[in-house]
Amino acid sequence: MASISDSHRTCNFCHNKSQYTCPRCNVPYCSSKCYKHQSHVQCSEGFFEEMVKAELGSGTVSEESRQKMMEILQRVKAGESGLGEDEDEPLDSDDDEDEEDLNVRMADVDLNDSDTVWKKLTEEERQEFRELINKGALEDLIPPWSPWWEQEVPKVQEIKPGSQSPPGRTADCPEVIEVPLLSEVMKASPAPCIPFNILNVLSAYAWTVRLFNGDHQESSLDATEAILLLSKVLATNANFEAAATAVESPKMEAQNHPWLMESEDFASTVKSDVWKILQGPAASDQTFYVRAALSEIHMLLNTSRATLSKKKKSTGGRKGLFSSSFMDGNEHIELKISTLPTVKLALKKVEFLLSYIKEYSAALISISIV
Repeated sequence: MASISDSHRTCNFCHNKSQYTCPRCNVPYCSSKCYKHQSHVQCSEGFFEEMVKAELGSGTVSEESRQKMMEILQRVKAGESGLGEDEDEPLDSDDDEDEEDLNVRMADVDLNDSDTVWKKLTEEERQEFRELINKGALEDLIPPWSPWWEQEVPKVQEIKPGSQSPPGRTADCPEVIEVPLLSEVMKASPAPCIPFNILNVLSAYAWTVRLFNGDHQESSLDATEAILLLSKVLATNANFEAAATAVESPKMEAQNHPWLMESEDFASTVKSDVWKILQGPAASDQTFYVRAALSEIHMLLNTSRATLSKKKKSTGGRKGLFSSSFMDGNEHIELKISTLPTVKLALKKVEFLLSYIKEYSAALISISIV
């Protein structure tokens, strides 16, 4: 989108003063409303389609991240928060820049880069974000995340040649990593507390992924910090002797850390999540969801291990323009427990638990937490 310097030019659709020109047909216009005018819709929609296709094909940002961010920005722009202007309100000439089309402004922006996105917003849009955060309403604009363990799994599925599991069972699940049998890595019999320890890890995992609204892999260090703070099994040498206390423990741990605390309804949802993961997609492979969850924890810890190995700073120097605008709520989390030795030890524990499930799945299946 290009600005035009001819101050005498007028909008082709409403005849107000024009500051912009269409990048496809060079018709002058003054706002996004006029850009989307019915007589211009073929050109404007074609431009958006081209820009979206080009960006999605560039590989610079995940489709899910782009969709989430654009939906949030569009909702704020449309005034769904109740802070936007009336759609029928007359256009003020001072608002021409604010009305510049959001899709065009964000077309070449990596939406994972919050500082760059913040620069592209108009001052009015920035103020709307500030007001939303001050009112605690920003969460209402975030598209809800649907956990992979809640997917509908057909009761009857065809297994293709060479496939170990039906495709519907694994389509949206984390990839399960391969580990040896427990008897291949240790001679002693496993302790009876291990199934309960697995529940503790699953509860911490479910709490974390819901807290991060499914974006935990994109914030690996912060999510690792959350899981280690919530799971005493992964962070310490704790063992549990009962299912109820193992599942309840992350809720109690969250009370010691304000950024992890959530409501009773949230805690009840997490408990339900653990039960659903424990039930699995089908009776014939009941531990599949447990193995998938532990495998994703392993991937998360592995990413954090690589980051910590490179000695990247986890505190200080991480704050940009966006986080500077929200001093209390948007700074990176201080890593108090996620050290390289702790993460490496947690990785070994997850691998141990996966090996246990591979050989002693019956012990886990027999547990009830309801």
